[in-house]
Amino acid sequence: MSEKDNIEKIDEQIDSLLHSSDEEEETSVVEEEIGDTKKINSVKDIEEIEKDSKVEEDTKRISKVEDTKQEEVEDLQNEEKDDKEDNNSNKNDLEDCKKKKSKKKIIILVSVIVLVILLIALLFFLLRDKKEVVEVEKEDVLSKSEQKEILTEYGDALKGVLSVYYDKQKVLLEYDDAIKLVHSDYKVKCSEHEIYEDGMVYLNQCSIDGVKTKYSYGEKQEKKEEVIISEDAIKVYVSKSNQKATLKEPKNIDDYEVYAFEIDGAYSDLTLLNENSSPYVFYADSDYYYHMINFKTGKKVLDMLPYQSILPIQFGEEYDSNYVAVRMNEKWGVYNLNNNERVVSHQYDSMTPILYMGISGPPSSVRCLEDGIIAVENHTSDYSSITYGLIDYRNGTSVIPMEYNRMLESGKYLWAIDAFGYGHIFDHYGKEFLADDYDDIYWIVDGKYILVQDGENTKLVSIKGKEIYDYGKLEIGSIHYGLTYNNGAIFQFDNKDAVEGDYSTQCLEVIYDSSKKSGEVKTSECGGIAKPILYLYPKKTTNVTVSFEHPEYLQTTYPKFDNQWKVTAHKNGDLYDSNHQYYYGLYWDEKKVHFVDFSTGFYVEKENAISFLEEKLDKIGFNRKEANEFIMYWLPILEKNEKNLVYFELTEERESYQKIHISPKPDSLLRVVIHVKKVDKKTSIKEEKLSTFKRNGFVAVEWGGTTY
Repeated sequence: MSEKDNIEKIDEQIDSLLHSSDEEEETSVVEEEIGDTKKINSVKDIEEIEKDSKVEEDTKRISKVEDTKQEEVEDLQNEEKDDKEDNNSNKNDLEDCKKKKSKKKIIILVSVIVLVILLIALLFFLLRDKKEVVEVEKEDVLSKSEQKEILTEYGDALKGVLSVYYDKQKVLLEYDDAIKLVHSDYKVKCSEHEIYEDGMVYLNQCSIDGVKTKYSYGEKQEKKEEVIISEDAIKVYVSKSNQKATLKEPKNIDDYEVYAFEIDGAYSDLTLLNENSSPYVFYADSDYYYHMINFKTGKKVLDMLPYQSILPIQFGEEYDSNYVAVRMNEKWGVYNLNNNERVVSHQYDSMTPILYMGISGPPSSVRCLEDGIIAVENHTSDYSSITYGLIDYRNGTSVIPMEYNRMLESGKYLWAIDAFGYGHIFDHYGKEFLADDYDDIYWIVDGKYILVQDGENTKLVSIKGKEIYDYGKLEIGSIHYGLTYNNGAIFQFDNKDAVEGDYSTQCLEVIYDSSKKSGEVKTSECGGIAKPILYLYPKKTTNVTVSFEHPEYLQTTYPKFDNQWKVTAHKNGDLYDSNHQYYYGLYWDEKKVHFVDFSTGFYVEKENAISFLEEKLDKIGFNRKEANEFIMYWLPILEKNEKNLVYFELTEERESYQKIHISPKPDSLLRVVIHVKKVDKKTSIKEEKLSTFKRNGFVAVEWGGTTY
């Protein structure tokens, strides 16, 4: 007999058992019902007979009572009592019989249930053995290598369908729709399947023509949840090929991963810390405080600190991905981003690595003088006392102690004035030059021209102390500045007898022409338009050219002005010349050719100078960095006078006599010149109406000032 016949016979036996069980159960139920019916009828008959007998006997007893004596009545009552006892005995016998039959019924029902369970179990094992036999037969048909090959061909075909459809329709098919387009000689089903955004396929828990296979196809990926990105979100695009990040939306956006996060309020100065080595993006809020966010996680850097601002630390064009400067409780410190540990305690009022002509306030980054070396500053609340020094921010050690009241950078060197008013020359690592060689060191220009006082003579020397030019004995007062001038350098001093801050007298200029190797000393108007400085903020890194309608008005310039300035401007305001030298702005001095009569303006007393400048500069439209620098330069001048008249010359008026040419042309241009006049008594003046500057697109801002 074949295996098939055996299986069929087993099936018949199971059916027979099942039918037999059903019939027995039905017969038992019927018998029980009949038995119950008979019992009920029997009890009723007995009760009926007993009732009739009782009536008949009662009638007889009543008849006898009338004809017999009292004694017969008592006998009859005794007999009635005996009959009742017999009747109760019969009833008890019936109830015992009923209980026995009920118990038998329960035993029969339990037996049937047990039998059914045994039959079902037997059927399950028989069917399982049958299935295993079938699967063994089918496995013999497809070898393991054939199963793997079939599943691979199926997966490749599925990928091909997806690719062709996407190329034509730009739509990635769903799995159920895609498999309808796949042609195969085998029926392949996979209970676990994924189609990913890159067109890759993953198949697992598959069967081939109903036979399970242990093989899978492709690699399982973590599917990203679809994120809805708002228009106001900050977006960072990371290349899938080289992981390089950019803030500019690429044309081939499918080749990039998009990271987006929302921030509260307005923001500006959006900058990546590093394009391909750091996941941080850097921005300024509406109050010009800076923050850093990990754009991959959307989490703020050092968010556990109650900080006010975070600045990246920059050397050249590279940011340090390991350290940041953090302002907390109005003081600056430095933290290591790798372990979130503080390496420089919060003890500095500002970190100002660019030390030239009174720059103040935090710029958009802390710039290193050398790799690892930054300048730090502490000051009193009114800036009446300022001290500078250098530190190594990676460990907080002092490079130049905080003992100098003024510090300016020139090339690779620093000029510093100590508490006694004497000048010193250092390099960026704290090494001092020309120490104790001269009576005083006035200034250094371009890192190579150093003006010193040697006994009674004023001399120009090199960093090694070599004499370049001897000006002889000069009667000079306080120095105003030292700058590159034509082919050499120029230094401007007050006359010895001049009152400090009084620019009405002529100043002394000490000049050196390197091409002629000669020097001269001459008098000139002090100040003029002092310290005009130009900031450039393009929307993206741009090569910018700057020139003037009247270049002959320019007296001193930095960097050197040769008919024009050519710089590369970055959106945060950083400027670089062709030699890759960094500048935070373009500086010059200019002859005074424009005067005002103070018919309008403001009356300002010394005590109100700070609040006045802060209020008016905010009204005009300065940002905090520009306002800080303006106030640092002009506050001392206003406070030297007990009473002042002030007038703000704005863009249109400034353009009328010294037009500036900037290419490409800025979208927004602000030019401000403050005019300050000392007065001896309170003066009534018609208040000047100030317009507010709106910043849009490529922004250029210039400010300067003059005194009367």
